[in-house]
Amino acid sequence: MSNTHKYEGIIFKSLKYSESSLILDIYTKEAGLLSFIVSGVRKAKSRIANVFHPMNIINLIAYYSEDKLSRIKEGNLNVRYEDMSFNVIKSSIAMFVVDLSRNAIQEKEANEELYTFLKTYLCSIDDGSLNLKYVPLDFSIRLSRYLGFEITNNYTVLDKYFDLKEGLFVDRNVKHNYILNETQSLNLHHILNGKETEITKAERNDLLDHIINYYQYHIEGFRPLKSLAVLRAVLS
Repeated sequence: MSNTHKYEGIIFKSLKYSESSLILDIYTKEAGLLSFIVSGVRKAKSRIANVFHPMNIINLIAYYSEDKLSRIKEGNLNVRYEDMSFNVIKSSIAMFVVDLSRNAIQEKEANEELYTFLKTYLCSIDDGSLNLKYVPLDFSIRLSRYLGFEITNNYTVLDKYFDLKEGLFVDRNVKHNYILNETQSLNLHHILNGKETEITKAERNDLLDHIINYYQYHIEGFRPLKSLAVLRAVLS
């Protein structure tokens, strides 16, 4: 069997496998997005079953393999959330964060800056330092900066329509329909400038839908977010 490797990572996805195992997608600090299998954790007497939940930040030791799933030997929590595991609003928002991240991040190589951003953001949701109702929009906009299609805040009285293809504000003279209307574009401008109180819940939901469309346009194979319906329900 291959040598063991140590990782720190954020669990993006967990899938039941066989009678007692899990297959995990984990975004690691050391190697980017990797898939692992962990055995025995779904048994009734497992002492570490709570470690391998999506959104958890963990330390792990695994037998690395290039041609099949790496098998986790040991795992423990790197961060122990104070509130998020018991707070349905915070946990639903955090699940949206990892759901969007799993759909958007495809690189299988280390990106410590991106990893630190994700870890810090999840911890900020837990500690209550963020305005929770704006987190989905704020996170979606911030994440795009690390993925190569950052939203440019060049809004002016002339360039006041956001172009989803180009990622910036333009005048109305474009030859496609991937463009927000004037009100939607102004709301995005307010969010980019931190003027969150000027946007209603309905406007936030509408704008988030368009930002997700922005991801779909720029990322091939981007899938619908399963967490979005739950997020909308708990924030209603």
